[in-house]
Amino acid sequence: MELVAAAALVALTCVASGCGDAQVTLDERVERVADVTWADGGPPDDVASDTEDDEDSVPVDVVEDTAPDAADADATPDPTDTLAPADTAAPGDTAEGATCQIGSATGMCRHLSECGEDEAPVEGFCAGGPQTRCCLPSALAGCSVDTAPGACLDVAACDAGFAATAGLCPGPSAIRCCAEIGGATSCDPEVRPTPNAGLVEEPGDPGCPAGMVAVTDALCVDRFEAALVSTDAPAAPLSPYHPPETAARAVSLRWAVPQGNISGVQAAAACAAAGKRLCTSPEWLRACQGPAGWTYPYGDTREAGRCNDARAVHPAIERFGTSDAWIWSSLTDACIAQLPAGLALTGEHGGCVSAEGAYDLMGNLHEWVADADGTFRGGFYVDTALNGPGCLYVTTAHGAGHHDYSTGFRCCADRTP
Repeated sequence: MELVAAAALVALTCVASGCGDAQVTLDERVERVADVTWADGGPPDDVASDTEDDEDSVPVDVVEDTAPDAADADATPDPTDTLAPADTAAPGDTAEGATCQIGSATGMCRHLSECGEDEAPVEGFCAGGPQTRCCLPSALAGCSVDTAPGACLDVAACDAGFAATAGLCPGPSAIRCCAEIGGATSCDPEVRPTPNAGLVEEPGDPGCPAGMVAVTDALCVDRFEAALVSTDAPAAPLSPYHPPETAARAVSLRWAVPQGNISGVQAAAACAAAGKRLCTSPEWLRACQGPAGWTYPYGDTREAGRCNDARAVHPAIERFGTSDAWIWSSLTDACIAQLPAGLALTGEHGGCVSAEGAYDLMGNLHEWVADADGTFRGGFYVDTALNGPGCLYVTTAHGAGHHDYSTGFRCCADRTP
């Protein structure tokens, strides 16, 4: 099924307000193309919108509330933030430090933080977990075709067993998603990967716990969207793609896969286990909007590609290969958030940062706030516009027990003198 056609069928693949640049992984790379347009016209501008209360850009109200009970809120935080070793290795063809090949383009496998400003950090072509990327100088961004990882390249470079798909990349019509023929990724939703193993929290700002930034004289907020570790000693990383099955503690880690598939009840318990709390709506808004009350974490004008906020193809459609209505009842599937060019690592979009230094408050994952009736804010990696622009995006359609691949959180805490 042709991806753009399928997306247009359900009018959900991209938001009309600025989806053309959605696949630019790093905002600095936008400047590499003078005239940014969608290849072959791209998705239509008149796609229909869902209702204001829809939690993402699909009718997920049909999802049953099957969230397990919350983790034990009285659990004692583990004093160490060192995580146990991973029990599985992420798939890939080459190890860090080796070369990687996409079509005729050649790059180097490195930690994504080591990719240069003129290199796209393309996932899916290197071993070592999601933090290790193919740093590809000739690519504009990473992309995905029918679950196969790819890179946005000139069609002339897409050869040797690779195929170029139009409509999935920013730039002129010659820039297309180059993915390996037959390169679809496999994913078992029952397997629980732990890609955040070995990551540790950075020191907090003065008066704030580890991993937190000072927002005001009285308030600290997590620098990154939260991940989870067990409350056991030593702390063991939990799968960020599955609802927690054990008592869990929230941690704020750079370069982590943030925790999705978590309910508001579970998020509150994980914050409490860390000696923190789920942010109230006013606290969350202050953290996102900064002292000037901006609409977006970085200012009052939206900048396409600066945050992870407008994936071209809805991940559920790509995961299941159809737009049939039944897929919207399967949004807890753990493989949806494991698709290439989808959920970003914390801090990966370096320009998506607030005035005080908190990352990804807009896009990436919806973030639960303290509301017994259920509220999450900020939008996610498909949409940050339908329910309000940027920081003002708010969803109240689901109870606090709801969870799906797109629901995440971060914690707040009182700042000490």
